[in-house]
Amino acid sequence: MTLQASIKAMHDDAGKWRDVSSTTSSAASTAQGLTLSKVQLSWLSDDVGLLSSYEEIRAKAESLLREATTITGDLATTLDQVANAYEQSDEKASTKFKGVWDPHR
Repeated sequence: MTLQASIKAMHDDAGKWRDVSSTTSSAASTAQGLTLSKVQLSWLSDDVGLLSSYEEIRAKAESLLREATTITGDLATTLDQVANAYEQSDEKASTKFKGVWDPHR
């Protein structure tokens, strides 16, 4: 795989991670809205602890999804930064060593 193909692959992968981040963000927003009241769950749910257990699980799911959003977003950003750094390094090296070795001569 050439350097340019590798750089493109990193940018492509970054795009996929951004898509994952968007999906987990949407799921976190949905989870945020899944609260239930005692009336909605069951009249006995509060007395037996079901309501608090449900809320604990819902909040944990939302928290994990938000964390996943941050991590996958950061991963996408880092992949783009690494690809850009490789590209800039390659361009600098190409300029620095231009004419030193020309395989077409």
